[in-house]
Amino acid sequence: MLKRFSSLLSKFILVALIPSAVLAQGKSDFSQPMEVESSQEELDIKNNRLVLTDNVIIRQGTLLIRADRLEASASENAEQADTFVAEGSPATYSQTLDDGNQINAEANKITYFQGEQRLELSGNARISQGSSSSSGELITYDLDEQTVTATSSGEENSRVITIFTPKPKTDSDKNNNENP
Repeated sequence: MLKRFSSLLSKFILVALIPSAVLAQGKSDFSQPMEVESSQEELDIKNNRLVLTDNVIIRQGTLLIRADRLEASASENAEQADTFVAEGSPATYSQTLDDGNQINAEANKITYFQGEQRLELSGNARISQGSSSSSGELITYDLDEQTVTATSSGEENSRVITIFTPKPKTDSDKNNNENP
């Protein structure tokens, strides 16, 4: 019984933490061993829910998630976890993509909806890639379509802020501008 429970727990953690949509973005990471650390772990088999608390750290290749709490759950008819919620002050996600670009995200709550291949960052949300970033109260990142939507809280002074940082000019760029 203990061996079966241990096997079930291992499979649940692996399914919970390797969303298929992310595989397309950082394929090489998912051939690496996964390490999950927390001070406390609770698996509720009856309700298909796994909760990790107190300094949660997940590492797999270049992928790194840090949170105060991570909950993975399955809907009633699902065979595997389909919703993952990381909470922190802030919860953070980072990964080096196959093309070498780094993507970083942080928010009070990061929710991944596996079936929809969607990441929702809520509460002081920020996402950045390269030298550009977006921040707002809610940021939705469609992993499959590679689109980002940011919204403000709707309060009077609440705004979505996007920053585009220009690429620094090199000496060859300067020479090309001087010699038409």
